[in-house]
Amino acid sequence: MKALRYKSLMSYCHADESWAAWLHKTLESYRVPRRLVGKAGLHGAVPSKLSPIFRDRDELSSATDLNARIKEALADSESLLVICSPASARSRWVNEEIRHFRSLKRGRIYCVIVDGDPESSDPRKACFPAALLERDDHKAIEPLAADVRKHADGKS
Repeated sequence: MKALRYKSLMSYCHADESWAAWLHKTLESYRVPRRLVGKAGLHGAVPSKLSPIFRDRDELSSATDLNARIKEALADSESLLVICSPASARSRWVNEEIRHFRSLKRGRIYCVIVDGDPESSDPRKACFPAALLERDDHKAIEPLAADVRKHADGKS
């Protein structure tokens, strides 16, 4: 299997741009503890850093299909990192990126809750994009997520 270019692709709604910028900088500057580097992990040897992480900085076109560059980056990513908020839950692009990544059969999707309520069914408050809750066998799933909201775990 060829080495993939990106450790992860960050999927987010542009309303959450400040969260995406913060998380991108935080992850790309993180150095894995030396005692772990090279050890066997669940997905191979533990790397020394978590970069590069793909984060688009430009608006996607209004075409009905994902931008070719995003599809290419998804195909070249080890994992998908989804910033979860009511805005991302309503985003057609975030949902399509999740579905496309799932179609690649890699299965490593990480979620970070920045706003909203993971248990709400109210679309104004729910934070998980519908595509995160879908499975091929139509059984309901509940994603596991880091929660950086102030009243939860916070940024640190």
